[in-house]
Amino acid sequence: MSSESVTTSPSSPVVGPATPRRSRHSFSWFLLIVANVTWASSYVAAKFVLRDTSVIMMNALRMGTATLLLLPLLLMQRKRLKLTWRDVPQLAVLALVGFVINKLFEYGGLSLTTASDVALLITSESIFTAALSWVLLRERFKIITMLALLLGFVGVYLIIERSLIPNIPRGGGALRMLGDLLVVLALTFEAFYTVRGKALLVKHSPLLVTSAAIAGSMVFWIPLAGWQLFTTGWHPLSLLGWAGIVWLALMSTVVAYLAWFQGLAKVDGSAAASTLFIQPLLGTLLAIVLLHDQLSLMTLVGGLLIVASVYLISRY
Repeated sequence: MSSESVTTSPSSPVVGPATPRRSRHSFSWFLLIVANVTWASSYVAAKFVLRDTSVIMMNALRMGTATLLLLPLLLMQRKRLKLTWRDVPQLAVLALVGFVINKLFEYGGLSLTTASDVALLITSESIFTAALSWVLLRERFKIITMLALLLGFVGVYLIIERSLIPNIPRGGGALRMLGDLLVVLALTFEAFYTVRGKALLVKHSPLLVTSAAIAGSMVFWIPLAGWQLFTTGWHPLSLLGWAGIVWLALMSTVVAYLAWFQGLAKVDGSAAASTLFIQPLLGTLLAIVLLHDQLSLMTLVGGLLIVASVYLISRY
C-alpha cells in the first residue's frame, strides 16, 4: 500500500489522496489514447486533403497553422526552454529531418499508396529507432531485440511486396509499392530524428523542443510553398480539404503532442508504448470504412508481424 494512503478498519471509508492520484493516472492514460487516436486518423485526413492540393502545400498549411497555435505556448514557456546558441544548429537539424524531409517522404508516399498501408507501416518506426540506437548511440545489443527486428523487417517486406516472392504487380501496383517504400524511407528519417534529438530532448522539455522544431520548420516550408505558388499557382481547397488541414494542424499536431507529453508525465514510457498499437488498428479500420481500402492476406500478416516486433522491442 502506498505510504500516502490512510489505513483504516474494514468498516471505515478510505480517505486521503490515493483516489485523486489514481484519477490523475487514469487521466494520463486517457491523454495517451487521445494522442494515438488523432495520429491514427491523420492518414485518412491527409488522403482527403491530397485530393485537392499537393504534399508541399498540405504540409506548409498544416505546420503554419500549428505554429500559430503553438506560439502562445512557446512565448509563455520560453524561459523553461533554455536553449543556448549551441543548441540552435541541432534544433535546425531536428526541424529539417523531423518536420520537413520526413513529412515530404511520408505524405508523398501516402499520395501513392493507401492509408491502411501507411497505418500499418508507421508502427515499424520503433524497429528503425532500435537499429539506429545500436549504430549511433552504441546501446546494448540484445538477441531478443535482434530477432524482433528481423520479424519486423519481414512484416515490412510483406506489406510492400504482398507476397513471399518479389514481384511488381500490375494495374498501378508499382506506384503503390513506391509509395510504401517512400513511407519506409520517411520512417528512417523519423528514427534518425528520435535518436539524433535524444540529447536535446533529455536536456530540455520534449514538448517545448518539439513545438520549437515545428515552428522552426516554417523556415523551410515557406520557401517551398512560395516556390510552388509561383510555378503552379493556388488551387482552392474544398470544404473537406480545409477540414482535413484543420484536423491535421489542431488535432494531429497540437492536441496530440500536448496530450502525449502530458500523459507521459505520469506514465512510464515503456508502458505508454503499448498505446501505439492503437494507430495501426484504428488507422487501418478508418481507411477501410472511409476510403474503402482493400487489404490482402499478406498485408494483414505483415501488419501482425510488425505489431509483434514492436511489442517485443518495447517489452525487452
